[in-house]
Amino acid sequence: MVKSSILASIAIFLALVFLPFAPGTFAAAPEETIVGTVVQHGKVFVIEADEGDYIVKGKDLSKMVGKMVEVTGTISESEKGDTIEVKSAEEIEE
Repeated sequence: MVKSSILASIAIFLALVFLPFAPGTFAAAPEETIVGTVVQHGKVFVIEADEGDYIVKGKDLSKMVGKMVEVTGTISESEKGDTIEVKSAEEIEE
C-alpha cells in the first residue's frame, strides 16, 4: 500500500516536472508583419526590408519579384539568416 502511494506520488511529480517539455506544449511564435521588396537570389526569394533581409519560406512569391509587399508570418533565425514563414502576402503601392 505504501509502495503504491510512493510510486503514484513519484509519477505525478515527474508528470508535472516534464509536462512543460512535451512536444506541442510550447506557444507558437507570434506572427509579425514586414514591408519590403521581393528579390530573387538564385532559387531563393528574399524580402529586403528596412530592418533587414528575410528569406522567404512557405509561399511562392515569384510573381512579386521587384514589388513592394506586406508579408505576415513567423520569423525565425537560422545559420543562413532570418527567415519568414509566410502566411499571407500582398502587393502594396509605394
